[in-house]
Amino acid sequence: MSNKKFVVFLSLIAVLAMFLGACQPAAPAATEAAPAAATEGGLICVIVPGVENPFFGSMQEVAAKKAEELGYTTLKLVHNDDANKQLELIESCIGKGAKAIILDNAGADATVAAVQKAKDAGIPSFLVDREISKEGVAVSQIVSNNYQGATILAEKFASLMGEKGKYIELTGRDTDTNAHVRSQGYHDVLDALSGMEMVAQQTANWSQTEAFDVMESLLQANPDVKGVICGNDTMALGAQAALDAAGMSDVFVVGFDGSDDVNDSILAGKIDAGALQPVAEMALQAAIQADAYIKTGKTGKPEKQSIDMVLLTGENACQYKGFAPTGSTEACTPVVAEPAPAAAGEGGLICVIVPGVENPFFGSMQETAAAKAEELGYTTLKLVHNDDANKQLELFESCIGQGAKAIILDNAGADATVAAVQAAKDAGIPSFLVDREITQEGVAVSQIVSNNYQGATILAEEFARLMGEEGTYIELTGRDTDTNAHVRSQGYHDVLDALSGMKMVAQQTANWSQTEAFDVMESLLQANPDVKGVICGNDTMALGAQAALDAADMSDVFVVGFDGSDDVNASILAGNIDAGALQPVAEMAIQAAIQADLYIRTGETGKPEKQSIDMVLLTAENACQYTGFAPNGKTSCP
Repeated sequence: MSNKKFVVFLSLIAVLAMFLGACQPAAPAATEAAPAAATEGGLICVIVPGVENPFFGSMQEVAAKKAEELGYTTLKLVHNDDANKQLELIESCIGKGAKAIILDNAGADATVAAVQKAKDAGIPSFLVDREISKEGVAVSQIVSNNYQGATILAEKFASLMGEKGKYIELTGRDTDTNAHVRSQGYHDVLDALSGMEMVAQQTANWSQTEAFDVMESLLQANPDVKGVICGNDTMALGAQAALDAAGMSDVFVVGFDGSDDVNDSILAGKIDAGALQPVAEMALQAAIQADAYIKTGKTGKPEKQSIDMVLLTGENACQYKGFAPTGSTEACTPVVAEPAPAAAGEGGLICVIVPGVENPFFGSMQETAAAKAEELGYTTLKLVHNDDANKQLELFESCIGQGAKAIILDNAGADATVAAVQAAKDAGIPSFLVDREITQEGVAVSQIVSNNYQGATILAEEFARLMGEEGTYIELTGRDTDTNAHVRSQGYHDVLDALSGMKMVAQQTANWSQTEAFDVMESLLQANPDVKGVICGNDTMALGAQAALDAADMSDVFVVGFDGSDDVNASILAGNIDAGALQPVAEMAIQAAIQADLYIRTGETGKPEKQSIDMVLLTAENACQYTGFAPNGKTSCP
């Protein structure tokens, strides 16, 4: 029996038990359920810009979990900072008769009409993180005290710089009120210090990749810059990577959010300080106030609410995780990497390049490979190409220029990558590819991938079993330039095409994107309202497909993903997504670093160029046993 059908079955039993219980004398309950008056129930939509950024992902998960705890069902959606998409999502929530909407919005001005539309339909909105430009439309606007956070961070930044020197400011998206509030807070402190000179101010639109590009350009005009102050954490990570690439790691960098990645960087002595946004508290408050308003028509709070922020330094960064206090009050111990003995490696630089760290698959890969390389005595430079082959070539040229000892790469296209890897080889720099192969052998030293075909076949077999080997299904495929997309699809069809009862009614790419998968599924469901299953080429597309199905009240449709991300594992355990296939990301990344070290020292790896590692089928019976794309030591699931 599938998880979804089992959950429905249990629900029917519970209803029957309640009915029979009403006919019996009252008896003490072992577990006390909330009284009926405690909540009206119903649907709450939780809409954020995109869950690839851990800031928004944490926000959505915390708000949804609290709402569910209070007795509501939730629908988790993403607008990708597209005001038109946001309006469509809010209209969908109105159509479903949602009781409330919790929203991190897509623009201070552009959002007013959408929130007003929900209000006119009798649906209250509770905004978190970003305000809108009009009061009286949303019930609550709950934000970090961005100005206070900006001023304490600017004071720390000035202190680090000795209150003198040239600095660059990277600002956020111009349509976001927070970008302006933070910048104003910075300047109200820094402009009062005569020794502090801003030599450049430019937006990087909250993007790590864009921050890297902007910083590369600005550093050419300002090679003597002493500090960089950023409007958020992802831009700080991009700026730090550009400074590392330029051999300028002594420049001070500060971020703004309190993400785990930046906290780790602070503890490692790279990024110098940050400001923690209380994301968990904002999200909890939004759900609590939504519940109060649904039940009583008021929240007991003013519309505009702000929560003070916390300065993060090497002394306290370890005390926060997931944008919330961990409960620890002990002073932090800075992470100091012990240099490996000379015999353990020749040392030098290893570049670790991935598509983008917003996707936890690539983020985990990069962090694991870099950590292993550093353990082996190397310095690392972590870069992202954002699936842009031209950008990838630029990064290769930069690594070549810096005399890197090796390059570890998850590439930007099977054909387009060959030239970049050849250029590195011609410069005497070996490349070690992970996850995605290229179309030519003998150019890279190693190509280490998951056994995508084997993973696809075991997943397709489980998908067919869930569907009883009959019914209509949709396939969402990955980026066409990625060999893995084709290998996985072939594996699916070698199983499913052999089953006469399985009928594919649509096959369309969603380019590995959660947002695009949501849009594609919305369209495909209109033409195929009786679809029984959806098989996806990766986990992010599976999450997008599931969200679209939930939005269409079709949560009984079977969905399977492919990667083994923590988000999908949690969804499998919750009975939403039905199965997945685990890519051994940690093992691939570790092997790439180990083989790079061996090749640098001995000129060989002892392995063939092409290597594949078998995948694991994930179901509700074993999904809890894997975290971060690796076994966590558990031997059974509750």
